[in-house]
Amino acid sequence: MKNLLTIAAMFALSFMVGVTSMFAGQIGGVVKAQFGASNAASQFGAAAMFLAYLFMGIPAGVVLKRAGYRFTSLLAIGVGVAGLVIQTLSGFVESFSIYVAGSFISGLSMAMMFTVINPLLNTLGGGGQGGNRLVQFSCSCNSFGGLLSPMILGFLFGNEIAKAKVIDALPIYLAALLAFLFAFAVIFRADIAEPHLKGNTETGNGGMLSDFRRLFGFRHFVLGMVAVFLFEPIEAAVPAMMPIYFTQEGTPWYRGAAYAGTVISLYMLCMLGGRFLAGLVSSRVTTRTMMAFCSFGAIAMLLGAMYTPLTVIFVVATGLFTSVMFGGLLNLALDGLGELAPLGSGVLMTLICGGAMLALQGRIADRVGILLSFWMTIGLIAVTLIYSLFGSANKAKGNG
Repeated sequence: MKNLLTIAAMFALSFMVGVTSMFAGQIGGVVKAQFGASNAASQFGAAAMFLAYLFMGIPAGVVLKRAGYRFTSLLAIGVGVAGLVIQTLSGFVESFSIYVAGSFISGLSMAMMFTVINPLLNTLGGGGQGGNRLVQFSCSCNSFGGLLSPMILGFLFGNEIAKAKVIDALPIYLAALLAFLFAFAVIFRADIAEPHLKGNTETGNGGMLSDFRRLFGFRHFVLGMVAVFLFEPIEAAVPAMMPIYFTQEGTPWYRGAAYAGTVISLYMLCMLGGRFLAGLVSSRVTTRTMMAFCSFGAIAMLLGAMYTPLTVIFVVATGLFTSVMFGGLLNLALDGLGELAPLGSGVLMTLICGGAMLALQGRIADRVGILLSFWMTIGLIAVTLIYSLFGSANKAKGNG
């Protein structure tokens, strides 16, 4: 119970990261209208936000390993506040470059937050199934934030996107700021265990290079890096490809933008439900069992979407299974790392950049069609399944 407020603060941060991450892409129409940006440039803010993971993941892990959960959390929140202020300022001064810069700084904050949230919740949950339970509930909060994001966008701008400005999004930026300040106050006063800091004094004479050498001595972690890199295009495949599928004019499956948006919202709702259910049962089901069930389930749903008339139902239901996989992969990859877990978390956050592989699925879709391009997704799921069943056992001598 003494950790309840700290856990709540982590859940609040995860929720706001979900809202702001999705909002960054969906606000593209506002950016296009206010700054006269092209369709491609309207997504520069979202691109900058996710590109920040590539730059900040490993440095955040190093800071976490050396300075601890408290300092890194507070630093991440401080950087997040700066990003929000700069994004809001861009609306006042009507500067596109300041908007992109603010998005990048916000992305740096998010990378740091996720680097902290996952290992800290795993630690507070006692590792193993208990840790996975908290991670899955945190992912549920993130999904809930992502689900609310288009609703918030509609509430703020309605049908007046063409006349909207970034400053009109001030309520969401203020809400994020309040969540950050709440988390800052809680973490500042919380009694957070920092077992890896003790390890710094006992084994730190080899320096950071030695820490990385030991980290990569864990075979299950190295294989987990590959699995995490391949996961992002799995989770994002449906939201990225299906709107294109349903808005192809002149095709029998054309349904329009509103229909496509509804499908993606339902997919996000299934992701929320999947993560919440995983959080409820994870104390009684091992992570490997959960990953195997979800991998087979996701493959079955995608096959149903490709080869039955019930494409929409199967596509939406895929979210129930893919939603659980990210938290499961993190749990398996970080298990048994001990004092090196914070450093490992930073490395894994860097690998979220694997989402860029969606461009490859797009090229496949150009050749064989959108639905058949999901064979790439099935192949990636199969790799993560093999890792979960056969590659995630901790056989390393990294602490030796």
